[in-house]
Amino acid sequence: MSLIAATAIAVKENLPYFLVEKDGDAYRFFTAKMHRHNHDTSLGAVLRELKKLGPVNFNEWRLGELTSVKDNDDVLMSLYSFDVSDMHSIEKELNNHLEFVPANQLHDLLETLQTTAFVRFEE
Repeated sequence: MSLIAATAIAVKENLPYFLVEKDGDAYRFFTAKMHRHNHDTSLGAVLRELKKLGPVNFNEWRLGELTSVKDNDDVLMSLYSFDVSDMHSIEKELNNHLEFVPANQLHDLLETLQTTAFVRFEE
């Protein structure tokens, strides 16, 4: 089993907002469990687990970048990011289990990104 992380990024007034989970007083990226023995793919596992939160419509989600992020135990896991535009409707579809938070409030979380490993998905 592997953990895969995901976020969606939207821009409002030139400030990026990240879709994250509240974890006590901090925030963390959404994670999903991937089971290779079940022939899971990392992207499929993330989308399936997001769907469990609510009736999310992925038609407007654009796969953005793939990078790595360290979890609390300093273990690297893949992080998928999606470019989205309508933050409010996505939070509603996910039954407010996740929320969009501006990047300037996520310094500690964003420091866990491994910025040398970005892969951009082109259209």
